[in-house]
Amino acid sequence: MSNLTIELREEQSQAIAGLPYLSLQLERDLTVAVPLKNVRETLVLASDRFTQMPNVHPCLMGLVEHRSNVFWVLDLPQLLGFTPLEANAIETHIAILQIGDAFLGLGIYRTGRVIRFAETEIRSPQDSPMTKIPVEIVPFLRGWLTQPEGTHPNLYVLDAEAIASFDFTITRGLSPLPVYE
Repeated sequence: MSNLTIELREEQSQAIAGLPYLSLQLERDLTVAVPLKNVRETLVLASDRFTQMPNVHPCLMGLVEHRSNVFWVLDLPQLLGFTPLEANAIETHIAILQIGDAFLGLGIYRTGRVIRFAETEIRSPQDSPMTKIPVEIVPFLRGWLTQPEGTHPNLYVLDAEAIASFDFTITRGLSPLPVYE
């Protein structure tokens, strides 16, 4: 009996090793992860909660007011060069990032689970995975992880601060986007 107890304790300590990340599904077979320390909450919002704004970057879905905060929600798959979310969807899954005092909503296909891995497991973006990735993802990519067989082939690890600091200004003579906090 004591051997079993020792083995369980070892497994528990291994299960909590590594930093927590929230996995976000961008498409049916495409998953990314963001550091959990930057995720304030996740929710599903009806499309009528978005305030559309004219003359903004195409990946900006609109402004949202939630818990007395107003923030932009962006179509994360579109920003990263993948298939955009359905424009006529009734609801949108959102992961709300908090970087300092600012909030930013990431519109996604589905919210995944919390996963843990060590920083040393993240492969450099220069060590390109075997699959082709859009060039748009590169500024936001910290790296990628090879997943065990039976799951999606690669998990792309995103830099939440790089996403939040991206310049969404349209370069057609329009003024920069205002920041709402």
